[in-house]
Amino acid sequence: MLDGPDYYHVLQRIHAVLAPKSYLEIGTRDGGSLRQANCAAVAIDPRFDLRMEVIGNKPACHFYQQTSDSFFAARDPTAILGRPIDFAFLDGMHLYEFLLRDFMNVERHCRPNSVIALHDCMPTDSHIARRMQGDHSLAKHSEAPADWWAGDVWKTVAILQEFRPELRIVGYSAPPTGLVLVTGLNPQSTVLAEMYGEAVESMRNTGPADHNAYMARLEITAPGFFDRFEDVAGRYWL
Repeated sequence: MLDGPDYYHVLQRIHAVLAPKSYLEIGTRDGGSLRQANCAAVAIDPRFDLRMEVIGNKPACHFYQQTSDSFFAARDPTAILGRPIDFAFLDGMHLYEFLLRDFMNVERHCRPNSVIALHDCMPTDSHIARRMQGDHSLAKHSEAPADWWAGDVWKTVAILQEFRPELRIVGYSAPPTGLVLVTGLNPQSTVLAEMYGEAVESMRNTGPADHNAYMARLEITAPGFFDRFEDVAGRYWL
């Protein structure tokens, strides 16, 4: 299991350090992640289930109750926010081809030193990392409850490592299934769009060994990460 503060606390700290002026998230659900932002925000979810106050000090908060694919097909978040996206949190459909499209669509509206956080991309075993939620064939090898499911979105990070090696990718041990931060972006890049089919197919038949290899090569931050994060925030991240 992952150690450390949960991902809501980590998101709160990232907001405090980066002080973004614009924020976008995919997968708002009950609002726990959205409430961490204090800047102009865009929230996208096909079915909102807000259970808390999420506006806070935001000067503007735009809600779009639709799929992320539908949102980006019809709308321009840069125009909505009045500037590129400084920080994004992606927690939509838990299947890697969906998260890959979300990353592609969001990156186009970022600056090179914006930060994109990907949720659920550090599942600690292959049962949690399974593709189909109803598949319990590996449950006996897991310490997690049989219904605990992160999906196979970890494959998106593996694709980024392979097809976009220039990106800066760092994993953060934030229970329950981690946060992966990506920066060094290129809004003009067409690599993923051009190679989308090949990239998706390259991960089609992966298994537990592939997941284990991915976790072994992912750079995961040490406990002092935020000290270093703050040190570079003004120079590299934002």
